[in-house]
Amino acid sequence: MGGGGGEGGDGGGGILGLILPFVIVIAIFYFLIIMPQRKKEKQKQAMLNAVTKGDRVVTIGGLKGTIVGVDDREDSVTIRVSGDVKLEFLKSSIAQVISKDRSAE
Repeated sequence: MGGGGGEGGDGGGGILGLILPFVIVIAIFYFLIIMPQRKKEKQKQAMLNAVTKGDRVVTIGGLKGTIVGVDDREDSVTIRVSGDVKLEFLKSSIAQVISKDRSAE
């Protein structure tokens, strides 16, 4: 009978032994994947908030152009891609800023 009580105590430790690896894996996942992703999202949001008229940009569709207008109310930008061709995009459609050319073209 005394041996049966000892086994019950080991069973409780066994549950902790099963849960602990999952907690460790979740912690590793958080620090290696989620934190860097959040940092990257913050950097992209800062880049999008900083775009101004005259900046050369590339859209997520691969179009290159120069920003000729920014509408913060609608969260959009107007990009001149060639000559008189101007297209309106959401700011979130900008993949990267090529150069911060401040001169109005």
